[in-house]
Parts: sequence; C-alpha cells; structure tokens
Amino acid sequence: MKRLLSLTLAVLASVSLHAKVQLTPLFTDNMVFQQNCQAPVWGKAAPGATVSVTPSWNGKTYKAKADASGQWSVKIDTPKGSFKKYTVTISDGEPVVLQNVLVGEVWLASGQSNMQMPVESWRAVRTNQEDIAGAAQYADLRLLQVSRATGTKEHDYFSADFDKWKESSPETVRNFSAAAWYFGRKLMEELKVPVGIIHSSWGGTIIEAWMSEGAISLYPEQAGALAKVKSLSDDESEREKTFDEEIEAFTRKAELQDHGKSGGVAVWARPGFDDTAWKSIQLPCQVQELWPSTNGIFWFRKTIDIPASWAGKDVTLSLGPVDDFDETYWDGELVGSGRLWNKAREYTIPGRLIKGGKAVITVRCTDDHGEGGIYGAPDLLFVEGPDGQKIGLANEWKVTLSVSFNGVPRSTAKDPNMPTVLYNAMIKPLAPFAIKGAIWYQGESNAERAYRYRDLMQSMILDWRALWGYDFPFYITQIAGYKDVNAIPGDDGWAELREAQAMATRALERCGMACIIDLGEAEDIHPVRKKEVGERLARLAFANDYGRKVVADGPRFESYRVHGSNMIIHFSDVAGGLRVIPSGSFAQARYGSADERVEKAEKGVLMGFQIAGPDRVWHWADARIEGNEVVVSSPEVPQPVAARYAWSINPVCNLYNSEGLPAWPFRTDDWPGVTYGNL
Repeated sequence: MKRLLSLTLAVLASVSLHAKVQLTPLFTDNMVFQQNCQAPVWGKAAPGATVSVTPSWNGKTYKAKADASGQWSVKIDTPKGSFKKYTVTISDGEPVVLQNVLVGEVWLASGQSNMQMPVESWRAVRTNQEDIAGAAQYADLRLLQVSRATGTKEHDYFSADFDKWKESSPETVRNFSAAAWYFGRKLMEELKVPVGIIHSSWGGTIIEAWMSEGAISLYPEQAGALAKVKSLSDDESEREKTFDEEIEAFTRKAELQDHGKSGGVAVWARPGFDDTAWKSIQLPCQVQELWPSTNGIFWFRKTIDIPASWAGKDVTLSLGPVDDFDETYWDGELVGSGRLWNKAREYTIPGRLIKGGKAVITVRCTDDHGEGGIYGAPDLLFVEGPDGQKIGLANEWKVTLSVSFNGVPRSTAKDPNMPTVLYNAMIKPLAPFAIKGAIWYQGESNAERAYRYRDLMQSMILDWRALWGYDFPFYITQIAGYKDVNAIPGDDGWAELREAQAMATRALERCGMACIIDLGEAEDIHPVRKKEVGERLARLAFANDYGRKVVADGPRFESYRVHGSNMIIHFSDVAGGLRVIPSGSFAQARYGSADERVEKAEKGVLMGFQIAGPDRVWHWADARIEGNEVVVSSPEVPQPVAARYAWSINPVCNLYNSEGLPAWPFRTDDWPGVTYGNL
C-alpha cells in the first residue's frame, strides 16, 4: 500500500516538485484544450484547500474546494481554437503556471499494435523518414503518450512518456503512433487550428481489456476471468512476486520431466547421441507445424562438416530468433542461451571447440505459449568461419518433443489480456478530459471470436461514452488484409471480424469506419502505410464533425436483386462512380506471391466476388460494373442466392469509387460462419 501511494503521488506531481496542487500529465506545459466547451480541470490538493484556475485567454478565475480526500475539479470556458499561446495558472496559494498552452481540437487514439506502430522503427523507418524530418513544422500538433500499464482496479492516475505533452518534432514523433500522428496532422492542415492527440494503446490486446467491469459483467463467459482480475493485487510488484513463485515451481517440474537432461547434463546434446528416431523439420519453421497447438520443450539437432582450416579458431553461430527460450550446445557444451522470443541468437563458439570434420549443434527450445521454434529469416541461420565463409543452416534438422506443457503459468503483473486492466489504468484516468472524439484500430486479437465482437465493439464505445458523459464521435479502422491469398472461396474469421466492425458503426450514432482492405500486406500483420490510415480516418471527421464536403467512405453494399443467373448488387457512396483500380507496384507486398486472380486484378479485371446457390457452396464469380451496380455470376451457379465481396483474410479485390476509396467487404447472406458461437 505504501508503494502504491508513493507511485500515485510521484505520477500526479508532474508539474512542480514544490507545488501543493498535484496534476496528472493531462495538465502540463504544451497541452491542448478542446475549443468552445466547458473543459474539466482537476487534481489533488490539501483537504479543504481552495484551488483557483485562471486561463489567460479570458482572465477569469474558477474556484473549487478540495474534498476530504484532497480531490478537486472545476470546469473552465474555452475559446475558439487559434494558434495563440496561452498560460493557465492553478493555485492553492502556491501557483503552478502551465506554459505554451493551446486551444484547438483534441482526439483520443487507442487500440492494439497497428495503432501503437510508431512513425519510425519497424518497417516504416524509410517510408516515413521525410515526414519525421519535417515534423517540427507541425509544432502546434501536440502529443501525449500514455505509458503502458495495467490495473486490477480503476485508477485516477497514469504515467506518460516524457511526463507531459510534447510538441511535434523529429524527436517526439519517432515513437508516437503513426496512424494517430498522420490523423492529427491532416486535421491541423485542414482545420487551421492546433490539434492534440492523446495516444493510449497496447499491441496484441483483446477488446475486453479496454472495457470497464460494468461493461464486461454483461458477458457471462467473462465471469471467471473477471473474478480472477478482481482477486489480484493492484500492486504490480506483488503480482510479479506471485508469478515468480509459480513459474519457479513449474520450471522445476518441467526440468525433472525433460528426458534430454540427466542430472543437469544435456545428454541429448552429446555428439554420439542417436537421433535417428526423431522427426525431420525444415528450418526456419514453427514447431506447431509438426505438433499443432502444442507448447513444451523441444530439442533440435544438426550435424555439419567443419573445414579443417577453421580448427582452433573462433566461429560464429547464428540462429535468428528462437521462440521463446533457448539453450544452445556445440558438441555437447553449452555455448549460449536467451530468453527473448524476438531477439536473434548469435553466439561465438570458442576455438578450443572447433575441430575439422563433424560437429553437432543442439538447441533446446522452450516454447511456453503461442507459436514457437527457430522461425526467423533463412539468411539468419548459418555458421560463419574465421575466413568469412558461411555454412547455411536453413535446411533439414532433427527435432523431438521432450515435455508437453499444459497450463503454463502466465504473469499477471504486466499481462494486458485480462478483462478491464487497460480500461482501469489507461482509459479511466483520462476522463473527463474534454475530447472531440476517438479513433480506434484493434480487432486482430479478437478475430477467432468475431461474432461476439459485434456486441463487444458496441459495448466498449457506449462504455467510454458513459465514462466521459457525452456521445463523442468514434471512428474505427477496419483490419487490413494479411497472410496468403485464399485459393478457395468460403468462410473466414477475419472477414467476419471486419463485418462485426462494420455492424458496430451502423448500429450506433456518430460512428464510422475507415476501410483499408487495400493497404494490408501478406507477410506482415502491421502494414506500413499508416499515412493513408490516418488520412482516411480524418475524412470521416471532416465529413461528419467539421462540415466539410468530402467523400468519407468507399462503396458500400446497399441491396441486391436476382435476374436469371445474375446477382445485381447496388452500392451507395460511389461518388462519381465505381472504378477498378490495380494495386500496381504495391501488389507484391499486398498479396505475396501472385496467382491467376492477382494477375487478372492487376490487368484491370474486377475481382473479389464469390457466389453461391441453394447448396451454399461458394464459387469465384465473374463481375462487371454497370453504373452504380455490379453484375455477378458464375457458370457453376445457375440459381444464385448469395454473394460476397472481399471475404477472406487477404482478399484479391479492386473495387473503388471515383475518390480512390475501396469498397467495404460484405456479404448478402447471414449464414453462420466459422466463428459463430465462439465466446
């Protein structure tokens, strides 16, 4: 309890070490207030103290009295947005003066890794380098980065990177959300007022983590997980201690079960060990290709020929990343180990172990959750000699499963995938700070439960609006294409998740969705083109909130009729008409390896439609544009009853409107899909 109180005070006292008034990082130098509203300002002071807030734009003083716990709150009137710099003085007798304060438009950005993906790093570094270099031109675009944290109870405090709002600059934008930054930049360019972006996201997270206890309680399947969260301490160090004890006991048990070791000696790593009964595997590869849905301790072995000229000299062994932990042996001797699943392993093998002729490399891989193995790029697997010569290791190895894990302890200290924990720590303490609206990019982690997401997405939006006390605009980014192009039409979980996202935006007022089905990449779940994402989200705000006459949506399915063997599909939001647009130089990244349908799409043939008859068997369809409609047919379906468009994890599709916005994926049927019933 003492540690928690100390942390709270340290975080809240972000403005001045000497001020009695304590403020969260929402109220610092460089901040942005939402224009034309009554903006809440709050903090902590001595119980019973009178606190005054005086903004320089009107010189008016607003007063509040701190309650018995020291909490105080006022609402201040904000003017029309401008680029004029203001101060705000907050005092209980000892003033705190916030400098370089702006008034404009404030938006909240949240979600998982595709919202978290920064302007620089990952694969975007070259794509966005020019924008990073010029970021200081947008110094009145202000950024507040909420630090990632979990909470088992609702927090009224939070931490922020840099402890405060920051001006946009090459240094500050590098690690800031790319989608959010480009969204904010577009707003500022068009609206000619300052923009503030509060970014609060966490990669790989489920939507349930971003919802309150009250909202999650509506879903019976979450009762057990919610009860577990409520039973945990809100002190992260206490949760970490509990996990350490659990994992230590689990590890001891697993070590005793591992047949590859005897008395602590890696007997399966010895050169003379007979591995002929083991399975063969082509590395790099995830072990789940041989043992589906299995975690445990796996042993890999490989015998190679060492040139005589290398004898007695150091060599380098490179394995690429090993998921999750490794112990690596050379002729039975431990030469290295690692515990980070995404860190490439590179070990120096001392010359005393290098002899001309046969050498045995053995890797003991512990995969404690998800997929695992030696999975990196082929060119990362090699042995490099003192002369620079390399022996490739991206080929056949021997592998066996020694211990199968069931119920591996997971750390609750920093685990973001528990219901309510991100809402408690990263959303609740932001309210009721005045915002114009929110943008959201999440869904990949819920794709296996897409039908449930229909309700969850709506519940979360209503949940946040209830927290703030008004129905602010909420704009969703539909998840992009990913993985291999499907050769056979039919059901797909990611398509059902996209449908759930679209349904949520139709069901609620002041909601919209940016379709980015054309921006995905086959080999990366994090498509690099985040500028387009931000600008498509900005279109929605311009059209719906700022009175701009812009086309915000791509073509959307409106109705259909059957005429003979044809299905005729009518679209709304066609702007100047329907178009076929090839993906051009981006096709290889989008689809990976080309097939016949990709080649047709690149030649301007309308692709992406499938059709079914009464037997509910799907067939790829021929399609042509006629005005605001598309005529769909297939020789295998003389009596069509249903059609779908862009209905796969990475669909080959190329229908747009005249504004270059892609058509939303859709289906005319309501037949149960692959995620139906998954809770």
